[in-house]
Parts: sequence; C-alpha cells; structure tokens
Amino acid sequence: MGLLAENAAAIAAGERSSKQVVGAALEAADRLQPLLNAFTMLLHDQAMAAAEEADGAARSGGAKDRPLLGVPVAVKDLYDVAGTVTSGCSRAYLSNAPAANDAHAVAALRRAGAIVIGKTNMHELAFGGTTSVSCFGPARNPWDPERMPGGSSGGSAAVVAARIVGSALGSDTGGSIRIPASFCGATGLKVSAGLLPLAGVLPMSPSLDTPGGIASDAVDLALVHGALAAEPVAMRPSEPVEGLRVIGVPTEYFFDSVDPEIEEAVRGALDVFSSDGVTVRPIPAPWAFPAYEAWLLLALAEFGRAHAALLERIDELDPSLQIILRAGAAVAAEDEISARDQAIEVRNAFAATMSDVQLIVTPSTPFVAPRHSDETITIGAVEIPVQLGVSHFTRPFSTIGAPAISIPCGATASGLPIGLQLIARPGGEHLLLRAAARYQNETGWHRRIPPNAA
Repeated sequence: MGLLAENAAAIAAGERSSKQVVGAALEAADRLQPLLNAFTMLLHDQAMAAAEEADGAARSGGAKDRPLLGVPVAVKDLYDVAGTVTSGCSRAYLSNAPAANDAHAVAALRRAGAIVIGKTNMHELAFGGTTSVSCFGPARNPWDPERMPGGSSGGSAAVVAARIVGSALGSDTGGSIRIPASFCGATGLKVSAGLLPLAGVLPMSPSLDTPGGIASDAVDLALVHGALAAEPVAMRPSEPVEGLRVIGVPTEYFFDSVDPEIEEAVRGALDVFSSDGVTVRPIPAPWAFPAYEAWLLLALAEFGRAHAALLERIDELDPSLQIILRAGAAVAAEDEISARDQAIEVRNAFAATMSDVQLIVTPSTPFVAPRHSDETITIGAVEIPVQLGVSHFTRPFSTIGAPAISIPCGATASGLPIGLQLIARPGGEHLLLRAAARYQNETGWHRRIPPNAA
C-alpha cells in the first residue's frame, strides 16, 4: 500500500485526521522547496480549510463514496485550479487572470475527496523533457539535486518521489509523465489518446496531450486513475495478472543505444512475469522510428497553433522555446498532412504487432537522470543529446496513442532509479496498472526513498 492509499485508509478509519496529514505534507513541502524547487505555489490556507471539511465528512461516514477523502495531492502548473493563475511555467502567462473553475481532472480528484496543496514546476509550456527550463527556475531531483527530475512534469514526479504527497497530476504528450517517473523512481501512467478530457489544461499539442497521474506505486495510481476516469480499477497485486499471457520485447530501436545498467535491469524485470507463466517473446518494431519521426512534426505544428499569439511577444519565452515556437509556426501544411498519414500507418502496424501479445516491455529512458549541466550523454560510442534522448523511447507510443506506464525496476551502481516501460493496446489502462502492481508486489524498487524526502 502506497502513501496515498495508506493515508486514505487511516483518515477513513479515524486513525489520522486530514488536518494532520495535509499539515505534514505542507510542512514537508515548505522544508524541501528551497532544495527541490518543485512547487510554483503552495495553497496553505485553502488546503487546511479543505482538510477541516474532510475531517467532518470522515466522521459522518463520507469516505465511503470518496476514496481519496482528505488526502493531499499536487497539480502540475498547466491545470486550471480555481482562483490561481495557470502559468505553464512561462513568463508569458504569469499575468493571466486566475482560473474561474477547476480543470476537469482537478475537479474529478476533488470529487473523490482529494485536497490540492499546491501547483508543481514544469518544463516551460510542456515542450521539453528536463524541467531545467522554467520561469520559476529548474526543478531538482530528490535523489540528487544536481540532476534533473525529467519533464515536462518534473515537479510532480519530484514531490511524489520525495513522499510530500502520494500522487500528483501530470500530463504526457511525448513522455512528460513517464520520463520524470523514470528519473525520480515514481510510477506514472500515460493514458490512451482521447480517454480523459483536456478541459482546463493548457495545451501543448492537443491531439497528443493526455492528462494523468504520478504516484508512489501502481495501487495508488489506480486510485487516482479510477477517480479521473470515473471507473474504479480492481487490483489484485498478490495474484498473477488475469489475461496476461504474452509479453513482447522489441528486437530493434529500444535497445539500440541504452545504458547497459538499464538494459540489464529491464531484461531482469521480465523474470517476475515469467515466473507467473507469462511467455516473453521477441517482436519486431518497424513502427517505432516512423512513430518517433512523425511525433515531432505533429507536436510542432499543433504547438505553433496553440500558442501563436506568443509570436507577437516571443521575447517573454526562454530562448529554447522561442526556437520551438518559430519552428512550429513554420511547419508546412503538406508536411503536417504527411505526418498524420504516417501516424495512421504506424498505428496500424502497431495494432498488427499487438495481435499476438498483450503487453510490450521497453526501458522508459535510454539513460538515468542527467545533471542539469549535461548537454549530451555518451552510451558506448554514441553521444546522445539530452533534450532529444530523454523521449526516445516514449514518443513513439504517444504518436500511436497507446497507454504506457513507467515503474521503477532497479537502480544504477550510484543509486539512481531505473524505469521500466509497459505498453498495452489502446484502452488497456487496467491491464497496465494490474501488471505494474503485480511486479511491484514481487519486488521492492518502488519502496526506495530518496535522500531528500519528507
């Protein structure tokens, strides 16, 4: 049982008060903020007032229909939270009017009883995988503050890994939940394209954007996903996963350039499923590079349209975002159409691959969390640019629209987390969560606590 489920159960049973739990989360957030810079704002008064209401509801039996009653959560700063500015961690949007209403996902968590304690730092406008670029300054990894937490949901992964909260909302367009979950040792789910509403979410690339959660383990994440999708997830981590018969391991692309420690950990993780009688089979992945390639044109074109008004005041963006926005605005219509056609082809090819397997396993990232100062990472004889390499294994599944989850599956000799990525057919979120929970029931990697934690 993770932090979220543990606190929810204790509050429902009257063993802890929400005020105690929320107060402890806020104290930890205040104490770690100077080191991690993971929050853009903390909502002390609002959170404590909500905790008092939650305690009253718990005493009158209100936890029965509200599985997250009284537990603290955090929200990436591209979700509308009523009464606060949605900045996207960009100076260009800091002067926007406060949101009048909660985003759909935030409202769903509140209906389940969760209490928002703050908004989290992110890579500016979500177009980047490091969270080194933010008008609030870089967020830092609780395993080593000199290292990046990944992005764009870096602050959300950092506050979960540091056990400040049991879960935080992120979003994933090309890996923005899975990359930081991998770098910080958390569990993060990218849902199928179109599964969850995007109302109240600052767009990056609307056809690729997906809301979702990051949590300390898959059981907690299932609680969050159940609230977001309004559909509880039945979890039985102590039993083999029903319906999981064959796992595919790609023979190309995903293991071509990967840190040897990561490859060893990922391949070793398959033993857990094999011991349950699951067949592990090599599979081709001819769709992987074309999907990666199509992603960039689609993301750039849609980003350029979503933020076209900023071209008139582009100096308010970080220089790296200025380049991206100009590139997006310059994408030719015929190139975007060609990329969309390519995306359809790779989805069909992926569907053919999945006809014989229930899940695919890959590393989440080619390397573990780089230092903020790192521009490239060398693996063997290959020098990989950090900004591109972080999403090398995640972007293809965003183009395809398939759900994917990143879970901790090991650690390097220096102690940094290693992420395992599981991928299912579109609509396979429950299978992913059950498979992740089964793996975590049999291992302890998700229980490791970073040195900078609550």
